[in-house]
Amino acid sequence: MALPTVRSVLAVVARPGEEACYLGAVLDALHGQGSTVGVLACTCGQASAYNDSLEQLDPIGPFEFYAAGSALRTAHRIMVDYPDGELSRLPVERLAEHVIRAIREWDVDLLLTIAGRIADRTAAYAACRAGRECDVPVLGWTMPHGVARAVRQASGVAVTGDADRHIDFELRVRRKNQRYAMRAHHSQWGGDGAQLTRLAFQHDREWLRWLVPPSSPLAEPAPKQVRP
Repeated sequence: MALPTVRSVLAVVARPGEEACYLGAVLDALHGQGSTVGVLACTCGQASAYNDSLEQLDPIGPFEFYAAGSALRTAHRIMVDYPDGELSRLPVERLAEHVIRAIREWDVDLLLTIAGRIADRTAAYAACRAGRECDVPVLGWTMPHGVARAVRQASGVAVTGDADRHIDFELRVRRKNQRYAMRAHHSQWGGDGAQLTRLAFQHDREWLRWLVPPSSPLAEPAPKQVRP
């Protein structure tokens, strides 16, 4: 099923790097359909388990985040400097305020976040709260249970899945720009081996489900015109 046509999409993630390794191919596909792409990260990723640099992650994270955004051709990028690893202690409505401001400033009509993970889902909760308040639908990245199980066994990446009946979109994607964006996060390269194993299992497939469904049908992409 093809993605709907939207003017502007905003990805909401907990830390830099997630927009690339989880959502990168989907954002690239949306950009290819003509959507303006933006990313909001709730932290600068200073508590990441990986750091291949010789410096603290606090000053590095923003530079890598913006470099990855360039690879994904994002028009808008914002990083909120909340403590990494402690988002679940913050009121969801406080995080949602940042998403709401971005929705209004950038005229966003679709939110994209990560649903299929065991780790902290506070960023997804904030996206859903903002989406409901602004009447903007929210799509969540996920994968089928069988694929998630194989990924966990092969890579150790803590992903959960959804039953097929709960998955709304199965997409064929290109990984080129996503991989460029992942490489832009140089300090996180030590953790990318597991993520690349995950992508090898996914091949050219991505799956999404509605976390906040649209209140009215979104437009389907227009069919490509074939010249005689």
